[in-house]
Amino acid sequence: MFQVFTKNLLFSTILFISYSLISDEYKAGKHYQILPQTIATRDAKKIEIIEFFWFGCGHCYSLENQLKSWEEKLPSDIDFWRSPITWNEMAKTHAKLFFAAEFFEKPEIISNTFVSIHANRRMMTSDQELQPFFASFGITEDQYLSLFNSFAMQNKIRRADTFGLKYQIRGVPAFIVNGKYKVSASNDVGTAELLDVVDYLINLERD
Repeated sequence: MFQVFTKNLLFSTILFISYSLISDEYKAGKHYQILPQTIATRDAKKIEIIEFFWFGCGHCYSLENQLKSWEEKLPSDIDFWRSPITWNEMAKTHAKLFFAAEFFEKPEIISNTFVSIHANRRMMTSDQELQPFFASFGITEDQYLSLFNSFAMQNKIRRADTFGLKYQIRGVPAFIVNGKYKVSASNDVGTAELLDVVDYLINLERD
């Protein structure tokens, strides 16, 4: 009799825990937004995740290490990429730093830019700051100036402008999940919880 009671109690407990987990799921309109229209992704065979960010954003800086660890563990069906915001001239210069990291194939430029701005208090917008910064990665002043002023860079900035408008990005960090959902920090979602919501939506897309 005791064994039957124990089993029933255990079963009830499991049901209660399961119900609690379900009831604690992230909710549309509270923890994430559903985009008005689904936007085509660049690879329909994968689940696309876009992070919108700005090097000058303190929350983006705080998220960076967590983001690196998260990205390293992503499965092969995830297409993750980043897009810098270009809201003003400072942001556009910072966006060029990101695209320079891609062009020169030096991802360490990204982490060092965050550190330079937030830890070393350098705005990273003038030649006096940028020349020695790029030199530390073996990139000459002529090389970075040539890239910064190139037609290819202008196209990169225009594309970043377009992405920001298309996804109606008004604050960063923000994530777009598979062209359907937007996740950004709010009173209900702290910066440290953003990737948990993204993971939840990834699983939602797989179901």
